[in-house]
Amino acid sequence: MKQKSITYIGVDVGGTKILAQGFDEKLKVVSEKKVKTDTRHGKTGFLKQLFSLIDGFFEKSVKGIGVAVPGIVDYRKGILVKAPHLPTGKNLNLKSLLEKRYKVPVDVDHDINAFMAVESTTPKLKKYKNLLAIMVGTGLGGSAIVDGKLFYGKNGFAGEFGHMVIDEKDNLKTLEQNTSGHHLPMIAKSLGLQKPALWKGDYFARQLAKKDPNALLLKKSLTDNLGIGLANLNLIFNPEAIVLGGSVYHKFLSDQKQALKKAIARHSLSGASPELIDALEQTSVAKGAVLLLKQKKA
Repeated sequence: MKQKSITYIGVDVGGTKILAQGFDEKLKVVSEKKVKTDTRHGKTGFLKQLFSLIDGFFEKSVKGIGVAVPGIVDYRKGILVKAPHLPTGKNLNLKSLLEKRYKVPVDVDHDINAFMAVESTTPKLKKYKNLLAIMVGTGLGGSAIVDGKLFYGKNGFAGEFGHMVIDEKDNLKTLEQNTSGHHLPMIAKSLGLQKPALWKGDYFARQLAKKDPNALLLKKSLTDNLGIGLANLNLIFNPEAIVLGGSVYHKFLSDQKQALKKAIARHSLSGASPELIDALEQTSVAKGAVLLLKQKKA
């Protein structure tokens, strides 16, 4: 049976992997490929890898390319302003580079916005017009839908919830620093736990399985601080629901919804507590990048 033609290409760029997917007209996956992100050979090596990956999908039938990237994005110009986990330097104009090479429309946006574009169309969420997404993983990212539209703010930087200051402790000031996987050793150290360098994801998971008191203390700290962040966001946005996901959330905090709901309710106006909903673990961010491309073209 002949493989369907590729109409759109979606690319999910991450600090550890890049996933490219080819989609047909109805956004069904035709083909896909995942590679480990080349962070060793600077911007040149990264772009060479990205071009090579897209080249493998590109054909005459392609109408557009959507790219989702981590970091700070000027979505209007398609510029990756800054990405801490990528060797791209500052102000990389991905949109211009890709459009010049492939001669089709290209959209570059934040990976969490691409995630939200897909997640918000699922049966459990499409009824909501005011929705937040919080992804707690290596870092913490966020996105907001306000009155049915993705909210970008003045510069397109809205949704950087991880940078919200929730404390003034030494190096643990922001929501991301107090909840994310990258900062687990620092959080453990702040709690006075021994050998904080060991408190990384796998070790943390093993200790939780043993009901180790130190691991339970660390888990409570993550829960309490995420609860503070959610309470603040609820007061600012008054959303109908908050979607929660990311590797740290799914592995360690998804069983803490009641504690998170209590934290939100404790600081909310009467009757203004949102639903907390687990994100799908296999959401295609690459598909979301294509959806954003199509929405902006419309």
